[in-house]
Amino acid sequence: MESLKDAKWIHENHEFDNRITNLMWTISGDYDEDMDKGEKSGISENVALYHAVTAGGRRKYIEWPSVEKYVISRHQAGFDKNILLGLITMASDLIIEEKVIVERPGVYDIRKKAYKDILERYHKLHTDNLLETARHAMILEKTGKNPCIDVNTRNLLNDLSALQAREDTVELLKGIEELYLKYFSNSVKAVIGEKEDSPGSGTKSDDNSDIMPEEIFDESETFDTEISTEDVINSWNFSNGILQVREEDLKKNSEKVAYYYGKSFLHTNDLKKLQNRVCQGTHSNCLIHMTDGVIRSDSKNNCQIKYVRRQQANNSEDFQANEKVFKRNINKLRDSMARTLVEEEIADRIPSDTGKIVANKLWRINRSRNNKIFVKTIDNDKGNFVVDILIDSSGSLRTNQSQVAIQAYILARALTLLGIPNRVLGFSSFLDYTVIKRFRDYESPLSANDNIFEYFCSGNNRDGLAIKATCEDLLKRREDNKILIVLSDGRPNDFKIGKGKYEDLHEAYRGGVAIEDTAREVRLARQQEILVLGVFTGDEHDLMAEKLIYGKDFAYIKNINRFSEIVIKYLKQIIMN
Repeated sequence: MESLKDAKWIHENHEFDNRITNLMWTISGDYDEDMDKGEKSGISENVALYHAVTAGGRRKYIEWPSVEKYVISRHQAGFDKNILLGLITMASDLIIEEKVIVERPGVYDIRKKAYKDILERYHKLHTDNLLETARHAMILEKTGKNPCIDVNTRNLLNDLSALQAREDTVELLKGIEELYLKYFSNSVKAVIGEKEDSPGSGTKSDDNSDIMPEEIFDESETFDTEISTEDVINSWNFSNGILQVREEDLKKNSEKVAYYYGKSFLHTNDLKKLQNRVCQGTHSNCLIHMTDGVIRSDSKNNCQIKYVRRQQANNSEDFQANEKVFKRNINKLRDSMARTLVEEEIADRIPSDTGKIVANKLWRINRSRNNKIFVKTIDNDKGNFVVDILIDSSGSLRTNQSQVAIQAYILARALTLLGIPNRVLGFSSFLDYTVIKRFRDYESPLSANDNIFEYFCSGNNRDGLAIKATCEDLLKRREDNKILIVLSDGRPNDFKIGKGKYEDLHEAYRGGVAIEDTAREVRLARQQEILVLGVFTGDEHDLMAEKLIYGKDFAYIKNINRFSEIVIKYLKQIIMN
């Protein structure tokens, strides 16, 4: 009996799925199109029918393949995919709904029923973020209600309504990107319509053409137009945590990573040697990209340059908002560290049975039990120091982005003022590459610390490989005390690209595999006399993973603003011990 019920449900569900697909075809007029997974809804039949209508309208009135290419490109550049898709959905619905209703008046009733179901269930869907609040308010307004909303939500709705006049897809996507940068990128504070200097020129830009990467609309570029914008990455052949691409596409990836992150500062031969040494074992299918970023390398990606400049401006603005406080912190850390260094460099002189004779102690001979008439000098010189600061730049740290940049700047500046060589690096993953961005090098001038404000978060993180690659240069230093500071959320997580459909299927780099690998690289670094401190900023439920990785030398900070303070405290302990 149960099997009959199951069979009936499957049959009915299949019939309904055919119904919404046919409705989408009817609206779009193109029977070769398919709905993306993200355009289908399980909330109710009414909502599913309404989504079929809007899916058909998008394909009829908007160049949907271009939208899909755009989403892929911006996601790879570090944009939040879900926010981007939410803005695109809301803006496109404003453009196509009324057009479809004019052509097919019955759609009005479908929309009305769908909105009713959505609003009745909205308490289950609602979150406190701006996008959901705006989506809720937009539906209320379309049903004739006047929602009570804050100023920011009202401004977003007004800006979305203004996009209704942009019927050209390129212009629509430019408008979407402007809204993203204005309202949702926590590392970007952009002003709509603000003109910026175009890279490489001394004049102001006359338009916003550099917002859109040129390859998005290059018809000669090959893209899979059936990619589901519901999940851009998972739409590729993704198995066991490995992204499968064609063999010929792998050759394009090196150019792509350089395009989005800046050219490598290493010569090709040196980079290959580095990869041969570090990309082994768990990382055998991975590659390394060492870069100074798109701003400080020869990059032609004007869109990414503009994006990073805005990130840099935002981080700098947050620093300048409390500049006096931060500068006091820098001086405090510098002075505290300097006192410790001076105190530990003073040689201790202690009474002894051997050593240098002290003339005024000679009277003790045969007259006192304390016959120590010599003094011995104990040298407290601990040698010199070099510090690497390795910062997780993956998307999981995006909410603390500006605070991380500021704390890294404070620490690096204090160390530089003390004359301690230090290097600051950020790491994240892009396709099969672990991208290591150098903000300052060991011997860089004090002004190079400003590059740290270019820090932004995107992609995944392969902590073990980043640590391994970083130690390569650190081990070459002549200083007696080599120190590596790693700031992360304690959740190494990455995927690989395989060469073909069924080749090189390895276990995904996450969970126990990733933790064990990262812990192994930390142990290897310590065996080579590198002092490693892990600074953990993640959730408490990930605390055990951090302990497994770094052992006793790790610090858990709930407030990222204590990062520089904790590191200086650790360095002082090293000096004193």
